Amino acid sequence: MPTIMPPEDAPEHELCKWWRAELMEWTREQLSGLTGYSVSSIRDFESPGKDIDAVVRKRYRLACIAAALGIQFDWVDLTMNIDFPITLSMRPEYKRK
Repeated sequence: MPTIMPPEDAPEHELCKWWRAELMEWTREQLSGLTGYSVSSIRDFESPGKDIDAVVRKRYRLACIAAALGIQFDWVDLTMNIDFPITLSMRPEYKRK
């Protein structure tokens, strides 16, 4: 049975681990194969107290979303194989006067 989703303001490492293990139901080994990140790197992203550069974390997030959406990319072609319902939203940020 899946665990309850952490609150949105939970620490990044908790959200990261919950997403992989509970929402996607992937092992670290499976995510490693999909993203190219090593199992030990994934463990670092999911561990409290690890000092991870913001740009490195952004790259990891992008790799995870690509894996979740089944995106294949080779500089010439982009393929998405989505086998579950999704909603794509664009919310531009406007400055209020």
